[in-house]
Amino acid sequence: MKRSLGLWIMLLAVNIIYAQNPAKVTIKGTVVDTSGMPAPYPTVMLLNPVDSSLINFTRADEKGAFEFKNVRNAPYLLKISLLSYQPRQIGVAPHDKEVNDLGEVKIKPISLELMEVVIRSAKANLSFRGDTIEYDASTFKVPPGSTVEDLLRRLPGIDVDADGNIKSQGKDVRKVYVDGKTFFGDDPKAATKNLGAETISKVQVFNEQSEQAKITGVDDGKKDKVMNLELKAEYKKGAFGKITGALGDQERWAARGNFNRFNTKEQFSLIGFGNNINQTGVNWEDYGEFKGQNAYSDFDSGDFGFNNSGGRYFYSSGGEGIQNRFDGRGFTKNFGGGANYNYDNAKKSKFNASYTYNQTDLSLDEFSLRQTFLPDTTFFNSDTLGRGEYRNNHIINSRWEQNLDSNNVLIVKANARLSNQDATSLQNQLFSNSLEKANNRLSVDNNSNRDTWALTSSLIFRHRFKKKGRAFAFSAAFNQNQNDLNENFSSLNRFFTANTFTEQIRQLNRDNNGNDEIKSSILYTDALSKKWFFESFYNFSQASSQNQRRVNDPELNDQLIENLSLFSDNNLLYNRLGTGLRYSHEGINLAFGLAALQYNLHGEFSRDEDQPLVAPAVDRTFTHVTPNVDLTFELPNNIYLNSSYSYGVRAPQFNDLRPVTTYNNPSFRSEGNPNLTPELSHRMSAGFNFWDPASFSSLNFNVEYNLKESQIVYNQIIQPDDKLGILSITRPENVSGGNEFSSYFWINRPLIKTKLTMSINGGINFSKNPAFVNGIENETTSRGSNVYVDLSATPTAKLIVSLSGSLNFNNISYSIQESQNQKIRNTGIDANVKYQFAKKAFFESNLDYNIFRNDRFDFKQDIPIWNASVRQLFGKSNKIEMRLAAFDILNKRLAINQNGSANFIERRISNTLARYFMLSMSYNVRGYESKLKKNNWF
Repeated sequence: MKRSLGLWIMLLAVNIIYAQNPAKVTIKGTVVDTSGMPAPYPTVMLLNPVDSSLINFTRADEKGAFEFKNVRNAPYLLKISLLSYQPRQIGVAPHDKEVNDLGEVKIKPISLELMEVVIRSAKANLSFRGDTIEYDASTFKVPPGSTVEDLLRRLPGIDVDADGNIKSQGKDVRKVYVDGKTFFGDDPKAATKNLGAETISKVQVFNEQSEQAKITGVDDGKKDKVMNLELKAEYKKGAFGKITGALGDQERWAARGNFNRFNTKEQFSLIGFGNNINQTGVNWEDYGEFKGQNAYSDFDSGDFGFNNSGGRYFYSSGGEGIQNRFDGRGFTKNFGGGANYNYDNAKKSKFNASYTYNQTDLSLDEFSLRQTFLPDTTFFNSDTLGRGEYRNNHIINSRWEQNLDSNNVLIVKANARLSNQDATSLQNQLFSNSLEKANNRLSVDNNSNRDTWALTSSLIFRHRFKKKGRAFAFSAAFNQNQNDLNENFSSLNRFFTANTFTEQIRQLNRDNNGNDEIKSSILYTDALSKKWFFESFYNFSQASSQNQRRVNDPELNDQLIENLSLFSDNNLLYNRLGTGLRYSHEGINLAFGLAALQYNLHGEFSRDEDQPLVAPAVDRTFTHVTPNVDLTFELPNNIYLNSSYSYGVRAPQFNDLRPVTTYNNPSFRSEGNPNLTPELSHRMSAGFNFWDPASFSSLNFNVEYNLKESQIVYNQIIQPDDKLGILSITRPENVSGGNEFSSYFWINRPLIKTKLTMSINGGINFSKNPAFVNGIENETTSRGSNVYVDLSATPTAKLIVSLSGSLNFNNISYSIQESQNQKIRNTGIDANVKYQFAKKAFFESNLDYNIFRNDRFDFKQDIPIWNASVRQLFGKSNKIEMRLAAFDILNKRLAINQNGSANFIERRISNTLARYFMLSMSYNVRGYESKLKKNNWF
């Protein structure tokens, strides 16, 4: 009784003191070293004295001065962290005045005898080390079972959008490492969506130099924002992983699992999945994509010199990894798995290899309405499509990097892919005239099988001389792919006229396409002075392709239809020689360059491989000089400016140069044009980036303008046909004019540090492109704008809330028929909540409300998608998790696409997976015991 009475008296005294003190105060001070000199730019944090969780933070200025304005007048721990100094932590009591001036707060330099003590006490919620921001993951609390992505949403200065894209300091995070290793490839989402938050010790964000800067040792102003996830010590020993199985109504099911074993030099992972709920990635909750290890990386592509893209005539990468693209239309069944191995002895060699397999079985029913307009009339096409498709692929990726010595590095990469696709489609198209009176119905039945394989390989050698700025690099690559397609095509065309008749076509199509490419690059750089450098480079590539298309008539014993068959033998030789000057000093980088390039294209076309040519060979040579200017400025106070100009040259594709007509669908034919010349364009861009480390606020703004001196457009001739109804013929032509403008801005600002953050992004875009319809020029103009606003709140460790809204406007106009102009309006609101409502129970829900409008079609569609789930942890170590989830509770999901281009406007509506319920069980190999205790969740 006496003890209780004493406690009540003490609490009453505290309340009286608080009542006499102001509710909000300003806490300020100056950080100095033991000699009294200012300590510049230390990190200063206000922590909760109960659990040391982060409440507020700032970064002092160059004189060591810091200030926390308008904070609650309560007890705090004030912690100061600065590289080369011993961390300092002091208590701050409630103050009786509105300004609590702490005066000078001294920190001590680290001495050798204190090193071990400092290492033990240096743990800080966040700290700055040069351009690196480091977060102590254990001090940012997330619910057990959370992914790294959930953890990142808690970290100040980091923004994660609804799709999982990451920004830091206003810049996109281009790459995510795990313990400094590129185990998960170049897709940041692959690591953040699949690793558990409980495995991470630290999150580090920093700038990574470009490949050329690594070669030369000279800053070129090109830096990518990258992230490193440092694993906890216990996860670097032994194994960890998770297995999940789920069953639902309507015979829905899902399963997935992963196993990981890491140590200081090696990383090994296994992963697998299967489901029939439209998740073509790893995670049945649409959280995962697992990609092959470093299959194709722009960080070491070996294509030296500015704007080097002209030599890449065809793309044959290692592929998609374990993910299989799905655009949200229809229903899919999916299976996949993979293994990843990574060896990293940082001083000598790095090796990684992976194998992945995936398959998807798609069933799609879709309705579309298209209106095509001509200079003097218009017609409609309503299309009903039923499609079944099965596709699979095997992918092997490997990369080896060897440090021959301190100045020489050798990189070897090889990737292989084998794919198969079987598809069946039934399509019914009803064509109507301008009065919407039916003219004819075209029914198409198409069965196809496609087999492809691809091999890419490259070697890169880098040598750095003792003289700063002097370096040499060489690369060589060999790429090969094969694409074989077999089609069984039939069409039935019925006309609704007084003299009704039916036209039927049957074809067997066989397309065999083989491509080979060898390419090489050389780079040499040297220093003219401490600030001025020059570079010279040479790019070479030779690509060859043989394409055989045979069309047979099954009604005539598979007789060859010569006028539809075509064999082509094409060769492309590309050479580019360039040089440039660079000024690099104290954050200022100015680069000026000039390159001369030449394309040699030679193509021969015949009906079959051993038959005479159907037209003179295409033999074209194009030579151009391309300038390039690149400016970047790193100004004081974390302000970055950049601008660039480049002259683009793109050679025409051989498929566009062919001198004959080809088609699959008789109503849509394509002609080639052997007189095409390259596309030429002037591209200009400018950007501004500002980051405030004291408040973790960011502002980013970019604009880009592309003026097309010459572009290849696909002109159309659309005309009535006695047998086909409507015949459309496209032909590529060079036209002058056309331009594109795009802008983007992004603002991120904590409204209440560690509690409430706001981000706003959006942009304006404009494009004008000419083309000809029946010989009359049609200028298509598109004007678009969008804005996205997001509020993310973490008021307590048990609650995460976010609310976002988006507006997308797109106006499309046509010069030949202004009455067909359309205005597309898409808006949306998205709300998410995650809440721990009981000891080991969690509730999650999100509502995504999308509104589609198009005045031209008088189209109005509202689609609210509401998902919710409840999960519970079980067991002594919380290794078992059960979840009951409801998807699309309102049963409203549809796939809708609206677009307009050239001389048509179109709307497509597809059914897809709607309301269903699932019960899942997960087993975590490690459980969450240590995480739960540290975070004091229960």
